[in-house]
Amino acid sequence: MNTFLDILDRLSRTILDTFKRFPLASLSAFLVSLILILFIEFESSSINKVYGLLGIKLAFVLSLGIFLFPVFHLLNRSIWFKLIGVALLGGYFYFLPLEIEPITVLRHILLIFALSFMFFWAPFFNIDISNKNIWEWTMKILLVLLSTILLTLTIYIVFYLLIYYLHKLFGLEILDKRYLEFIILVLGLFSVNFFLFHLPKYICLLQLKQYTRVGEVFTKYILTPVTILYLLVLSAYILKILVFGMWEELLDIDWLVIGYSFFAIITYMFWTPLVDNFPDFFKELIWKPLLLLSFILAFSILLRVADGVDLNSLYLLIVFDIWLGGISIYFLYIEKASYKWLFFSISLLIVLSQSEYVVDFLLKLVDTNF
Repeated sequence: MNTFLDILDRLSRTILDTFKRFPLASLSAFLVSLILILFIEFESSSINKVYGLLGIKLAFVLSLGIFLFPVFHLLNRSIWFKLIGVALLGGYFYFLPLEIEPITVLRHILLIFALSFMFFWAPFFNIDISNKNIWEWTMKILLVLLSTILLTLTIYIVFYLLIYYLHKLFGLEILDKRYLEFIILVLGLFSVNFFLFHLPKYICLLQLKQYTRVGEVFTKYILTPVTILYLLVLSAYILKILVFGMWEELLDIDWLVIGYSFFAIITYMFWTPLVDNFPDFFKELIWKPLLLLSFILAFSILLRVADGVDLNSLYLLIVFDIWLGGISIYFLYIEKASYKWLFFSISLLIVLSQSEYVVDFLLKLVDTNF
C-alpha cells in the first residue's frame, strides 16, 4: 500500500524529471504561481501600484512561456531555440502595455491557443509522417490533458473536503483566499509538470493502435450519424433561405457553420485508425460541404457589410472563412494532405490575427474589392 511519503517521493521525482527536460517551462509555471500567490497574500491595496503593474505584466509573459518553451522543445531541441524563446518573451514583455486592458487579455488568450495547437504539429514540422502517426500523437496529448485536468480536480476536491470536515469537526477556520492559493499552487507545481512529464520523449516509438470497441462504436454510430444529421438540417435551413429569399436569416448562420465545421473535421479525423486510405467519396462528403459553406459564409459577411456593419467587428469571422475555404481545398485536391498542416494553419492564423498591420491589410483588401 502506498504511503503518503511514497506519493510525495513520486511527485518530487516527476517534478525533477520534468525540470530536467523542460526547465524553462517548469520555472515559468513556478514563477507565475509565486507572483499570483504574493498578489493574493499581500492584497493589491498594500502593493505599490508600479510594482503591481509590473508583476501582472511579468505574470502574463511567464504564462506564455509555459506553452512556448515546450513547443519550441518539440520543434527543435537545440539550445538556440531556447534562446529564441527567451528573446521572444523579452520582446513580448517590452511591447506589452503596462496597464493590461481587456483587448490585451483577449489577444493573450488567442496566443496561448495558437501555442496549444503547436503541440499537435511541432514534432512533425520537418519530417514526413503518416496521418495515423499524427493522430496517435494527438490522441496521446488529449488523453494526457484529460488526465491532468481530472487529477487536478481530484486533488482540489480532496483538499476542499478535508478543510470542510476539519472546520465542521474541530472548528478550524481557514481564510477563503487559501483555497485560491492552493489551486494556484497545484496548477503551477503539479498540473504543468504532470502534463509535460507524460509527453512522449520519442515520437518515433509511438505505436499505432486500433480503436477499442467503444471507440469504434462512438465513431461509426454516434459521431458520424450526428455529423450527417447536422449537415442535413443545416442544408435544409439554407435551402429554405434560398427558396423563399429570406436573406436576413442568413445573418444568423455563422455559429451553425462554425459548429458544423468542428463536427465534420473531428469526424474525419476520428476515422483515421479505421481506414488505410480515405476513399474519394468520403473526402468529398466531408470537405465539399465545408467548401460550399465557406462561400455561403462569405455571402453572409457581404450582406453585413452592405448593411453598414463595421469590418473590424467581422475580422475574426473573415479570417475563419478564409481558413475554412483554404483547408477544404487542401484536403479535397491534395492526395496526401497531412493533419500537421491543418493544425499549423490554425496556429498561423491566430498569430497573424494579432498583427495590427495584417488586420488593417485584410480589412482594406475586403473594403476595396467589395
